[in-house]
Formats: sequence, structure tokens, C-alpha cells
Amino acid sequence: MIKFLIIQAVVFSLISCSTDYSAKLPETNINIINLQSTQKTSIIQDTVYIKKWLTKVITDYVNSDDLNIAYENMRTALTEDYYNYKHDAIILEYSEMTEKEFHQKWKAKYDTRYVGNGGFFTSVQDNGTVEIPICTHLKSLGDSAQVFQTVIRDLRWKTDYVMDITVVIKNNTLLIDDVKEYK
Repeated sequence: MIKFLIIQAVVFSLISCSTDYSAKLPETNINIINLQSTQKTSIIQDTVYIKKWLTKVITDYVNSDDLNIAYENMRTALTEDYYNYKHDAIILEYSEMTEKEFHQKWKAKYDTRYVGNGGFFTSVQDNGTVEIPICTHLKSLGDSAQVFQTVIRDLRWKTDYVMDITVVIKNNTLLIDDVKEYK
């Protein structure tokens, strides 16, 4: 009798698995897309979360003991355009590109007066001696970007780096898209 019940349960399971539920699939996908869209908007609008994320990206990069890991982690927090722009600025002195060519190449996307030619975020890797005393939301740029005034304080060299950092959301991921460095 138990074998008969087990066989019935298996047959019933196989029959129910072969039932076509594809008519319900589009409705589920729409809900997932709407949820992702809602999450996208809420993440970029959550300035407290972005401030914490931005602070962590900067301090993890500058204060790290392992430069290779720090660089790779920082690199994933930047848009491709910003990374290439800043990289061009850093190597400008050693490349065949002139300063005029640099400005011509990037002026449509970035205000090249504020690029700075030091490293990413500071001019030196400090291994644990920077903090971020100020990271204040300045303004929203629509539904996809926020700008934060940020001060990175180098405790070792007693220097403050003042910058406006633009954070965008792409593919449901926060990314730094511009850093205006003020002298």
C-alpha cells in the first residue's frame, strides 16, 4: 500500500511539473523590472548610503597596505570614462599627448580645469593616514547622479584635498563619474 502511495505521489509530481505556467512569466518579469527600477531610484536618492559608500571607497583605496588590491577595488568604483580621463591627466607629463590635446579630448564631458595631475583622490598613497571629515551632499543631477563636497584630510602631511565628487548609478551600481579637485 505504501509503495502504491509513493508511486502515485511521484506520478502526480511529474504531471504537475509538466503543466505550462508560461502565461504567468511576463507578469513576474515586469514586477522584477519595476522592483529593480525602484531600487535604482532609491539607491541614488539615498544620500546617507552614498556618503558611506564614497567614504569607504576613498579610505579603502588610499589607506590600503596592498596597493594592487586597493587599485583594483578603486578601479571598479569608477566609470570607464572617468578612469580614462584621470589616467590621461596623471600620465600627461610622460605621454606624447599635449595639454592642449588633453583638454580638447575631454572638454565635452569634463571641466578639465579641475582634473588635477596627482593620483586618484590624493597625490600619494598614505597607508592608513587619511580620513574624510567632510562629505556633504551638494546637489542632485536628475534621477541618476549626486554631487558631494568631500574633504580628504591627510594626517601625515597635514594636507586637505577638497573636491566635488559626482556619483552616478549604472547597471544598478554606484560609480564615481567625476572628481573636481580644488587647489
